[in-house]
Parts: sequence; structure tokens; C-alpha cells
Amino acid sequence: MNKGISITEKNGRRVVEGVGYYNPRTVKDLKELVKGSAQDYGNAFAFRFKDHQGKIIGKTYVEFDQEIDCLGTALLSMGLKDACIAIISENRYEWGVCYLSVVNGTGIAVPLDKYLPKNEVENLIERGNVDAIFYSPSYQDMMLEISATNQRIKYYICMNEINNDLSGDSRFVSMNNLIKKGKSLFDSGDRSFVDQTIDRDKLSILLFTSGTTSTSKGVMLSHANIASNVTAITTAIKVGPGDVHLSLLPLHHTFENTIGLLFMVHSGVCIAYCDGIKYIAKNLKEYGVTLLVAVPAILEAMYRKMQDGIEKSGKAKAFKILTRISDVLRTLGIDLRRRLFKSVFEQLGPHLRLAVSGAAPLDPEVVVGFDKIGLTLLQGYGLTETSPVVAANNDFINKTGTIGYPMAGIEVAIDSPDENGMGEIITRGPNVMLGYYKDSEATAEAIDSEGWFRTGDLGTIDENGFIRITGRAKSMIVLTNGKKAFPEEYEVLLNNIPGVKESFVWGNTAPDGDIQICAKLVVDQEKLMEDRGQTPSEKELAAAFDGAIREINKTIPQYKIIRYFVMTREELIKTTTLKIKRPQEYEKVKTALNRTGLDMRKASGRFIESL
Repeated sequence: MNKGISITEKNGRRVVEGVGYYNPRTVKDLKELVKGSAQDYGNAFAFRFKDHQGKIIGKTYVEFDQEIDCLGTALLSMGLKDACIAIISENRYEWGVCYLSVVNGTGIAVPLDKYLPKNEVENLIERGNVDAIFYSPSYQDMMLEISATNQRIKYYICMNEINNDLSGDSRFVSMNNLIKKGKSLFDSGDRSFVDQTIDRDKLSILLFTSGTTSTSKGVMLSHANIASNVTAITTAIKVGPGDVHLSLLPLHHTFENTIGLLFMVHSGVCIAYCDGIKYIAKNLKEYGVTLLVAVPAILEAMYRKMQDGIEKSGKAKAFKILTRISDVLRTLGIDLRRRLFKSVFEQLGPHLRLAVSGAAPLDPEVVVGFDKIGLTLLQGYGLTETSPVVAANNDFINKTGTIGYPMAGIEVAIDSPDENGMGEIITRGPNVMLGYYKDSEATAEAIDSEGWFRTGDLGTIDENGFIRITGRAKSMIVLTNGKKAFPEEYEVLLNNIPGVKESFVWGNTAPDGDIQICAKLVVDQEKLMEDRGQTPSEKELAAAFDGAIREINKTIPQYKIIRYFVMTREELIKTTTLKIKRPQEYEKVKTALNRTGLDMRKASGRFIESL
């Protein structure tokens, strides 16, 4: 048994189970989580954010707990016991108050993607049997339009004060007034909410996976699912009072919901809310951020910006020398990275010490590069259906190119491995969902009789228990010779080409039936203008990218080389966690080629918008 994991053989499979390192403060449900944190951390700031005048203000753990209780008491007084209540909003303090006032004694929370258009919001309201909805002021017009025809919704609850023009519609109420109402009821002896007993195994959170409403699945999660995952994370990653987390990924997504909100609250971390992707660098400094939970696209952009800054400052040579000195000192047990690279951190984020990445493959170079200056970057893996974290690197092991070990109490195995040990990753544990909402057939396909959940991802587990993801089963490219290739592997390499912002790779079927690896490159026009003062011509870009791809092809087997590429100025279609929507991107390319009657061989090196 290795420290942190247990490796056994079960039914012919190598099964790796996480054991953990730290002794955690266990939590059985989310109500206990909030109450325990209010007791342990009291008047310390749990949240910091800006008011409408741009002034930074804070909310303590005690205030957070009290506002949840007051709002929950008001919701019960409105007849919303056991109701499905949706939340749609940008990341903000009120989101967490709304969410926990629902799940900790009222009913079922239904977080909605903040980027959904009106028609999809309406569809999910119907699919989720939603009775009330919390919303931020930016959705006021949408709520008015929905309320004109929707008879299901009993209450539309705005996170800010409501415009007086709505005073005639009793369905529209403000969250602030409900908190005041709940406080009055509580002070008068109403303990209906605070004395609620939590059924930890009951459906409490309904999350819809990304995709259109017709293809998205409703994932049913319980307090036991999420609380077990929060507890498991605390056995591997140590954070606590004094740390500040910058919340920037959407809270409706389980990655930010479990890790960026609940894990942080449980651990006594102060959560600061980001003003937007463009303001990450500014927010890291002004809030004194120490922790960051992000997706690879954000972290890779930060790394490239750091490298560009070093290059433009004329200190690239000195930086390399300091790196070599630092590496030698570390072999002797002397770690001076934060001192040696203090000027780099002044630009990156003076107090930033730890970043956690998930949702997509991470370029190993970024992990190594940040580590050399003293910033720990951990790659993890999970799914909405697993609450979400299945495995991650941690404070004790951080092996690049892998997702580390399973979390404590979670088992991972490879189903039907091929000759190289690659197969579908399956997992089992208390974090696995209850099932898909109103879809027993899909549930039976996903979870077998022994409780193993089929992730749909392919990977391997080595003899030391490290898990590697090779790609999604659905996106796997089967070449003419039967060999397999994965778009994600190529995209990590292509995204490092100067002038490429992002990329999309697919298997193109040629007229003769041959399967060719092809790529769509998104040109980083802003970066090119910054570096060259002008955007190169189409011909110049094609030549530069062609040369870079030829160099990449030298590092991979001949049968897997990238054959052709096209260019675009348009960003790829992505989910709110910045994953590529592959079917939609493939349709865009195919439509453009069909429109002109060209195949990839003739279109290669051209801007696809001009085809």
C-alpha cells in the first residue's frame, strides 16, 4: 500500500482507492457544514466583494449563517417546503445564501447556467418542476418575459431591491425583504427552518449537464454525495483561515460549487468574487488572493502572460539563471523560490500559492513552469455525476501528466483495458450521484449493479496507482489502421504555437475513406498585433503554422501526424467551464467545407471564414 492509496485486485481489475493524508473535520451534511464553520470561524470574513460603488466589503461566517436561516424561514412561510427552487445569477455572495437556504431545510436547489437564453431557461424550469426562482437584476427583463406566460412559477425572488414598477405583481419579491421577514419570524420564535432534520440521502440538488435542454441530463445529488466529497478533499489539500480564494468559475457548475464555495467555507477560507475574466490580475492583488480554482485555459493564459512579461522586460536570461540556481538549491533542501522570483509574483499575484485545475487536460509545461517559481498547480478530475472530484494531485504528490490518486474513500478502475492498459475509467464511492432525473434507463446505463459509474473517459492506471486521462470515448479518433488518437493530446501541443489562441482537432474522413487528423487554429490577433505591430497576412500565418505543425509531427508516430489545418478568427464554441463543444465545432467546419465544395487538402492553410 502506498501512502494515500490502497491498490487491490477485484474481479480481475486493478482497483485504486484513496486513503487520504490529513485527518479531516468530517461533515455529514451541508447544514452541519455551515453551522460548524460559523462556530469555528465566527466573525472572520467568509466573503469579500465590491458594492455598487466599487468599495470592498465583507460578510462574516456568523452573518452568512444567520442570513441563510432567515431566508430559509421566510421560504417555508411562503409554502415552499419541498419545492424545487432555481437560481440563475453571476457569481456573488447572495448566490450561496440562496443555495443553502434551499438545500438546508426548504427543498431542492436547481442551479441554472447563467449563459442560458430565455427559451432554454423556460425549458429547464419545466423539466425541473421549478416552483420559484432566485435571480440577479441582470435577469430582470428575462423574468418579466417568462412571468407573462408561465403559470408554474409562484415566486420570482430578486437578489437586489425590485423596481417599483413591479409592485403590482405579488409574485415578484426581493431577497432582502424576505431576509427581514424571516428574521422577524425567527425572533418571534419560528424555528421551522433551523430545526429541520436533513435527510442526507434524499435528492437535494438537481444539476443539468451542459448542452441544449434536449440533450442535457438532470443529475440528482444529495447532501451525502457533496458532503463526502468536501470531506475527502480536506484529506489531501490543506487550506484554511488566512487563505483567500478568488471565485471566478460559474457557481452553477459543480466544480466551483463544491470546491470554490463549500470546501472553502468548510475550511475557513475567505471567498472573494472576481469582477470578470479581464480583471483576474487586478483582483488577485487587491484581495490578496492565495488560492485559485480554475480551468486550464485560464491558467495557461496566465502562464503565457508571465513568460511574455519576463521576455519583454529583458530579463529572460537572468530568469533562466535564477531558475537553475533555484533547482540546485532545492536538491539540497533549500527552497528560496518565493524570494528569488518575488518580482514575478508582484505581477502574477503577490500572495498566490496554490492553484487547482480541472474540467480539461492541462499542459504539463505549465505545471512545471509554475512550480519552478514557487506556485503549486494541482490537476484534478471529476464530473457533475461524482459531486465532482474523483481524483487529484495533492499536497504530497504532484505528478505531471496525471490526475494523481483518487480522493479518500473513492475507488477508481479501468474497465476492459486494451493491450496498452487503456480502457474506460470507472469509479465508485459515496460521491456518485443518485441517478439521472426521471431517466431510469440512462441511470442503469451509467451505474452498474455494483455501484460502478461509467465516466465515458478513457485512461490508464500505472503500477503506482497514478491515473492518466487519454481522452473522451466520444471524441476518440479511430484511425484507418485501427490505432487510436485523442483530440485533447494534439490541442495541448497546438495551443503552444505562437499566434494560436486555441485549437480544435478532429478526425476527417477523406474521399478515399482514409481518416486524417485535422486541426482548426484560432488566431490570436491581439497577441500578434502586440508582438509584431500588425497582423500577418493569411499566407504568412499559414507558412508559420505549417512549420510549427511539421515540428510537432516529428515528435509523434507517422500514422498519427496532423495532416491538414484551417485557420479562423472566431473563438471556439465552449461551455461555461470553457470545454469545447465538439459536435458543434465539427458541424461548423463541415458546413464551411460543404458550402464551397472543398476537401481539407485544398482548404488547408486558409481562413475558414473565407471558404
